[in-house]
Amino acid sequence: MNENRTLWKLGTLPPGLITFYSTTKPLEKSWHVLGLGYNPSISMEEIHDAAVVHFNANMKPWLDIGMNQFRPLWTKYVDYDMEFVQACNFGQ
Repeated sequence: MNENRTLWKLGTLPPGLITFYSTTKPLEKSWHVLGLGYNPSISMEEIHDAAVVHFNANMKPWLDIGMNQFRPLWTKYVDYDMEFVQACNFGQ
């Protein structure tokens, strides 16, 4: 229904919010740290205390424009020996 993007512009979050409307519970803010793709001032303490970190926005850690201080949070889980990962040309 959103093929021409008239209902919403980006991603799957809006239909997810509609689907689960009034069935979700709020979480403590510290549980989910977001902004690792745009906010360089997030402290490592805040990140290590979180259950989930979210590389939202444009500066993803696997891109050249990713923020160096957050990149190890992602790269420690990458298996660079995997053929698919090598084909993606991620820098180490």
